[in-house]
Amino acid sequence: MILLKFCWILIVANALTIGGGYVMLPMLQQEFVEKNHWLTNQEFLDAIAFGQVTPGPLTVMNAFIGYKIHGLTGAILAMISSYLPCIIIVTAVAKFYYGYKNSVIVNSSFRGIKAAVIGLLAAVAVSLGNTSLVDPATFGIAVISFAVIAFTKIDPSFVIIGSGVVGALLL
Repeated sequence: MILLKFCWILIVANALTIGGGYVMLPMLQQEFVEKNHWLTNQEFLDAIAFGQVTPGPLTVMNAFIGYKIHGLTGAILAMISSYLPCIIIVTAVAKFYYGYKNSVIVNSSFRGIKAAVIGLLAAVAVSLGNTSLVDPATFGIAVISFAVIAFTKIDPSFVIIGSGVVGALLL
C-alpha cells in the first residue's frame, strides 16, 4: 500500500509540475517528510544531493527515495511514475502548442506560475536550510556555493562536489 501511495504521489507531482522539475521539491518534501514520515529532512536532502551529481537529477532522486522505501521495485516504479505523466502530457500538449503559443492568456498564466514557483522554491530552501545549516562552517559553504553559482559560469556539479570535499575536510 505504501508503494502504491508513493507512486501516486510521484505521478501527481510530475503531472502538476510546471516550470521545471525543481518545482516539485516542496510538494515531495511535504509528502515524503512531513505528511507520511517516510524520510527525515536530512534523508530528503541527501536524496537531492545524490541526484545532483548524476545525469537526470530528479529521476535519480526519486529512484533513490523509492529504493529506500521499497528496494529495487520501489526504485523502478519511481522512475516509471516520474516519466509517465510527462510523456502523456507532452504528447497531448504538442498537438495544440502551435495554435496557442501566442495567446495572451496562456503567456500571462505562465508569468504568474513562474512567480509562484520562485516562492515555492524559496520555502523549500528555508526549510532544508534549517536542517543543513547547523554551524558556521556549513553556513559558509552555503554562502560561498551560492556566490560561485550565481556570479560565475562554473558548472554546479563542480560546486556540489567541491562543497562535499570541503565539508568532509572541515567537519
